[in-house]
Amino acid sequence: MEPTNIILWLLLIGTAFAAVSFYWARVATVANAGTTSWFSAGHSLSPWISALLLAGISVSSWFILGTATLISVDGFVHSYLLQAGVLLALPGILFFKRAWFIAQRYRVSSQAELFRLYYKSDVLVFVVLAVSMLFAIGFSSLQLRAISDLIAQVTGGQVSAFAAGSALTVLLFSYVVIGGMRAVGYLGVIQTVCLVSASVVLTILILVDAGLYDTINAKLFMLGQQEGGGQYFEIAGVIQFVPGLGRGAFYGHATTATTNFTSAYALLGIASGPVALKVILSTKSTRGIAAGQTWVLAAFFGALIVLFIAGIGAAGLTSDAHKVTPFLTGLARNSPWLAAWVILGLAAGMQAIAGLSLLVASETLTRHVWKPYFSSDLSRRQTVLLTRICVVILAVTSALLAFLAPITTSLIGAFALPASAQLAVPMLGLCWFGWMTRGAVIAGVAFGLLGAFVTDAAGVSFLSYLGLDVPWGRYPWTLHAAAWGLVANVVVTLLVSAVTQKVKQNKFKIQIREFIAQELVVHEVSGLKSYAWAAGLAWMFLAVGPGLIFGTYAFVVEDFWILGFPSLWGWAMLFWLLGVTFVWFLAYKMQMASHIDLDIHAFEPPATLKPETSAAESLRLRNTLITLMVLGAIFALTVWGFGDAG
Repeated sequence: MEPTNIILWLLLIGTAFAAVSFYWARVATVANAGTTSWFSAGHSLSPWISALLLAGISVSSWFILGTATLISVDGFVHSYLLQAGVLLALPGILFFKRAWFIAQRYRVSSQAELFRLYYKSDVLVFVVLAVSMLFAIGFSSLQLRAISDLIAQVTGGQVSAFAAGSALTVLLFSYVVIGGMRAVGYLGVIQTVCLVSASVVLTILILVDAGLYDTINAKLFMLGQQEGGGQYFEIAGVIQFVPGLGRGAFYGHATTATTNFTSAYALLGIASGPVALKVILSTKSTRGIAAGQTWVLAAFFGALIVLFIAGIGAAGLTSDAHKVTPFLTGLARNSPWLAAWVILGLAAGMQAIAGLSLLVASETLTRHVWKPYFSSDLSRRQTVLLTRICVVILAVTSALLAFLAPITTSLIGAFALPASAQLAVPMLGLCWFGWMTRGAVIAGVAFGLLGAFVTDAAGVSFLSYLGLDVPWGRYPWTLHAAAWGLVANVVVTLLVSAVTQKVKQNKFKIQIREFIAQELVVHEVSGLKSYAWAAGLAWMFLAVGPGLIFGTYAFVVEDFWILGFPSLWGWAMLFWLLGVTFVWFLAYKMQMASHIDLDIHAFEPPATLKPETSAAESLRLRNTLITLMVLGAIFALTVWGFGDAG
């Protein structure tokens, strides 16, 4: 069939999806009662909506397409990806329940507000802003470009990637601007269902066309018998002490057990960051946290990844025709309506996290930075209007960046997860470890971000652009940038906390620690803690850590696959099941995420007179602009004198 057919079906199904989006945006607007609950849906999102939305944004299209592509190119050596359902759920088990109760007590609705309240730190607020910007501009634009390129290829170039991306961007910022958080929640459910259905249908189509699992596994076995074919099914040792990607040769290939172990830490960035926390803090109760993290994310989405998405990758590894893009291109000729539905389902998955990221970044910029620093007299209506303008600006910036600077987009998008993972430490301090001091956490996050940046592609490229030829490449010693950052983060936090224990704590931190001890700890099971953490460490070691070496040969006898498919794949299935059991144990038996009924009385701060701040805010704005101009000039001179521009 002609490419015109797929274009017509894309327009038809896309128009229907746009109509649904605007309908629910309108419903959200009515429920918001103007601007009253635009930012956080009045803290009234249903727990089941939050559970589905959290799962959708955690996996989204980037993971579906990225995992299938990596397996089709590198084989099963990226085992941590097959455990993503469990890995993505674990931070939620640790943080979501306690963060929700603290937020309800003090009536806050974002991670930036939590950190400002507990740590009395504006530095952490700016870090949250930076991380949310990385997701809104980099991470989202990376997915937008991938979906747009896919549309361009299946239409034979008749629809350009830029045109497709522009249409998706307009729809994206439209429903966010109209309905706010409530529209993001309502549509997030629909988008998640579309993503799942598209992924399942695509998997079935590819598997049937490839001859189902028996045929694929037979071809995989033949591939493994070829010279050099073993690299697709074997971890390249525990660790390799090499300078990093682009800085020297690897032994076999670059994916070691340590690569998997440290890459798993990057996945912490989703649930530890401001995007996921926004969903939880907009929810009316904790009833859906345990079920959402255990059964929706770890169990259902975990099964989708380890069975279905891995199946797509395996088929692509045996035949280029069964890789996602070539297969959809062929499907567009034979069944254009089905191809259009699958493509737009994947696009819906992209919009789920992109829309939420735009909202969180814009809110952080306007409510938590601009208003308190430069314009404290802004009314609610004015703040919402300013936030809506920011949503449009960020969405357009993200789209332009995706198509005009794809390399920069890739670098920024890839750094979003390692940067967000550094927020796991202040979240641990907030929810669990009261001995972490304010100065220690700030210093730890600063060193963590620096460590992650200089060992990631973005940092190495930036330093090279400035003329600094560092002796390492991306991921030195086959350790992911997220892990380099977290090591520095944790070490600095521990050291500084040890010497600052006598520093006076702010009253809100003391109150929060008392609230946790009196209201939450008493409902949790403490007698099983040692067993739980021992099981957790064992699971991490074997499922995504050095124990993967055992997984390479666990189900192999004299070059024969006992299970009929690669040993690493079987190992991943086994530890996915054990991982779901572990998540269930933490969530329900340890009661770390299970619902409890508490009568929470909102904290009422004492009434105070609001001081006159307009003159100070004007001075602060002027000094900020001067500082930014000076820093820009210094950067420009540095690039001109030492960088590639010189």
